[in-house]
Amino acid sequence: MKNLEIYCVTNKSINFLEKTKYKLAAVGSDSFSNKYIRCNNKKNIFYKEKYYSELTFHYWFWKNLLNKKNKNLWIGFCQKRRFWLQNKKSNKKLLNSIPTEWKKYDAVICKKFDLGKPKLSKILKRGFRNIIKSHSILYSNKNI
Repeated sequence: MKNLEIYCVTNKSINFLEKTKYKLAAVGSDSFSNKYIRCNNKKNIFYKEKYYSELTFHYWFWKNLLNKKNKNLWIGFCQKRRFWLQNKKSNKKLLNSIPTEWKKYDAVICKKFDLGKPKLSKILKRGFRNIIKSHSILYSNKNI
């Protein structure tokens, strides 16, 4: 990972992540080991964490670390369940070097994914209480 640093932002300690070469960033109120960078110090908006979660770390990084990084360094961010992968075919190999095809770009973002109607499994997972509060979530994309 010589020219690539990936920060994985999470609200829970996860053993799998601690075994990767990713730099770990903690958000939320859980306690974390010293393997995790906390964003509740220096210039921060941690008091807004319950509303913005991972974005509080992105803000902290921008305000406190970004200007200290080498201009030739690629910096990436991922979440505890969404990772940068080596290629589309391999969903097991985490990205650890810059793919050749990226060399001609200044930035890379993931492909968009649909946040349309909630899946039945999500509705069941969140409980029927949400359906009782607002049954329109079953019919409308705007209430998601």
